[in-house]
Amino acid sequence: MKSKNLVVLALSLSFSAAYAQQTEEQVLNSAPINVDGYLAEERPVTDGELEQIRSELNKQKSGTQLNKEKAKDLGKLTNQTEKLLESQDEYIDQKIESTRAIKDFNDKYEEGQKKLKCIMEESDSAECEPYKNKYEKNRAKNEEVQELNIQQAAPAVTSSSSLSNGARSFETIKLLPYGGATTFNGEVEQLETELSAGLRLESNITTRFSMGIGFNYNQLKTNDFANNFGYMNSPTYMNAFGQGREIQYRSMGLDIYGKFFVTSSERFRPYLGAGLGYNRSSMKYNDNNSAFDPGLSYSYGSEDYNTSFVSGSLMVGSEIMVTKGFGLNIEGGYSTGLGNSLSSKSAKNGGTSPDQTRLRDLGQEIINADALSIFAGAVVVF
Repeated sequence: MKSKNLVVLALSLSFSAAYAQQTEEQVLNSAPINVDGYLAEERPVTDGELEQIRSELNKQKSGTQLNKEKAKDLGKLTNQTEKLLESQDEYIDQKIESTRAIKDFNDKYEEGQKKLKCIMEESDSAECEPYKNKYEKNRAKNEEVQELNIQQAAPAVTSSSSLSNGARSFETIKLLPYGGATTFNGEVEQLETELSAGLRLESNITTRFSMGIGFNYNQLKTNDFANNFGYMNSPTYMNAFGQGREIQYRSMGLDIYGKFFVTSSERFRPYLGAGLGYNRSSMKYNDNNSAFDPGLSYSYGSEDYNTSFVSGSLMVGSEIMVTKGFGLNIEGGYSTGLGNSLSSKSAKNGGTSPDQTRLRDLGQEIINADALSIFAGAVVVF
């Protein structure tokens, strides 16, 4: 029992010694503690050389930063210098222009004063002569303009018959070529022309009324089947001409006319018109073979008939202006002879030449027929 206690005591002493040694090492190796009981800060290790190196490093860092700031401000200074140069150039240009403007003003002012002095004092010096001549010309021109304005304004105030819109008579000249067809409706015959054409020269009287002069031409052909005279059945006539002879009719005329435009439109201008004309016409047989019928004592061949007559006409149509100087014209017309022929001439005696009588009768029928026409043409404005 004692031996066990001794063993336990020995072990306890050995453990206590080991623990005390460990505690001492921890105390010796721990951080120092200041007088207030707090751990003391660790002081860096240094010497004079290290401090010199660190001082040089800080100096170079400061120099680098300083150079960067200087470069930045130098860039700003460069930009500002360029702007200063540009503004200086602009100032110089404006200075030059203003100096010239002031000089021009002074020169003109001096010239104006000199001109005023010459005119007001009525000087006869050679230096004043150009100013006086120019002044007189300008005054005369202004007086003419004022007089013209008074003349143009006076009709609008004092006269209700002046031309509308300021248009003057014969201010517009128009050339109107046209072509179409005409049908003659007589008591017996109904004939249609191969060609109906003409040319008119027209001028305005007012903006809605115009007058003109025209030339017209008509041509037609027809086979003479309509007379049914017994002589056409004779052997002599049948052998010479068959069932009938071809008649050719031509007429030419001059007429004067007036037109009233229904509207004042410049592009589409419908109108009504009337005219009076003088016409000369001729008729003949295209088959002019000579023949003689001994049984009837009739001769055939070389028949010809010429006549002149006065005609009246009515028209309705419209001008359609494509441009200011060119347009189209569409027109329908009616015309007829006023009375019988003024004069006539026959190539043969109708008593011995029945076809001569036939030409005369057909000519009179055409003169008194109702002629209906339709035309299309152009309008050329000068």
